[in-house]
Formats: sequence, structure tokens, C-alpha cells
Amino acid sequence: MKVVSINEKTEDKRREDMLEILDYMKKQVEGGQILEFVACSLDEDGMSQIHISTLDMPGAVGLFEIGKHLLIQQDA
Repeated sequence: MKVVSINEKTEDKRREDMLEILDYMKKQVEGGQILEFVACSLDEDGMSQIHISTLDMPGAVGLFEIGKHLLIQQDA
């Protein structure tokens, strides 16, 4: 008897997709196309984190605000 779980495939696919995005961004950082970035993540408890890598404080604040607004708009 073979049991197929759709949820496991969906979760595996989501992880694969997230890692693909991170790999793409890593290549862009290594190639010099990305100089600064902001990313937001959610853990399994729904707690969010905002990850920022910038050259200076004004860039950090600007990217943080952009990331925050994108996150808020996504839920709207």
C-alpha cells in the first residue's frame, strides 16, 4: 500500500522554492548586482523577522520601511 501526502509535497516544494530564491540572491551578491537588501521571514509560530544588510544607517531605515510596507500591503 502506498500513501501519498499532498501536504508533505507542498511543504517540500515550498522549501525548495525558498532555497532557490536564496541561492539566486547569493549569486547576485557575489556578482555585485545586490549591494544592499532587506528580507522578512516568518517562523512556524508566526513570528516575523526583518533581515537587513546595508551600507549605512539611512539605507537601513529606508530598506526597513520599504520591507515593512511591502509586508503590510501583502496582507491587504
